[in-house]
Amino acid sequence: MNTYFAFIPLVLIVAFLVLRNPSKAKSPQGRPDFIKKASDAIHADEIKVESAQELDDGEYNYNVVGESFQRDHLMALIRAHDAFSSGQIIATAVLEPEPTNEFDPTAVKVVVEGVQVGYIAKFDSGAVTAMIKKSGKETMQVGARIGFDPNSPAPLIGVQIALTVE
Repeated sequence: MNTYFAFIPLVLIVAFLVLRNPSKAKSPQGRPDFIKKASDAIHADEIKVESAQELDDGEYNYNVVGESFQRDHLMALIRAHDAFSSGQIIATAVLEPEPTNEFDPTAVKVVVEGVQVGYIAKFDSGAVTAMIKKSGKETMQVGARIGFDPNSPAPLIGVQIALTVE
């Protein structure tokens, strides 16, 4: 008698699989493209941030890299600016050379309001470091736009800056 009870879960699973009708299953509505939404949010209308210099849309022409590693910092900026519904922040970024970086001695980190939000891409970091040194200053300030999808519960966050690498 005990051997019959051992087969009950197996019988129930098989019955469920046989009786299940896949044609009645809900069809997916199409997965939203969060990368496209984050990109669109970067290029959307600006919000007013009094401390930042406003630039034309075309002037935010350089994509910062490594933002995904700075998500906590970016979320703190979004909270500080109460920008959850707007989908973007316009601010001033500071480009700081990071010669002690173990992966790239010419690394340049991007800092907004005292928190790191990413890096200049490695293939441009040497040129940007040279630009900063040529200016005679230790850092360089540029306009920045932080964009994200305000309708996503866990949006991808992108950072663009106004920078032309020479």
